[in-house]
Amino acid sequence: MPQSALARQVAILGLVLCAVALSVAFPLRNYLEQRADLASAVASQQDLEQQRAELQARKNALLDNDYVAAEARRRLQFVTPGDVVFVVHAPPLAAADDGSAVAPANTGPWYGGLWDTLTEEGQ
Repeated sequence: MPQSALARQVAILGLVLCAVALSVAFPLRNYLEQRADLASAVASQQDLEQQRAELQARKNALLDNDYVAAEARRRLQFVTPGDVVFVVHAPPLAAADDGSAVAPANTGPWYGGLWDTLTEEGQ
């Protein structure tokens, strides 16, 4: 009979350990999921803060008249009175057999082709 009492105690101890494991497993899983959600939310918030800072810097730059003028010159080829403007006319591209454009063959020296782009016929 002593073995059956020992077997009962081991079985009861096993059941108690299973109950404890089950009672801890679900809250622990929820806790770990919430920690992962919190970490992703913090990373998302940091990304948004960085994007906000970049947009604020862009906004501040656009409030600067010198920056806006420089961007207008760069993007729109804006010139102010007194600026010297050079316009270079490139020679027209010839059409190849396959329909793509190719540069015409230059028979003279390189500076002759360059000079021709700066002058127009009749001038």
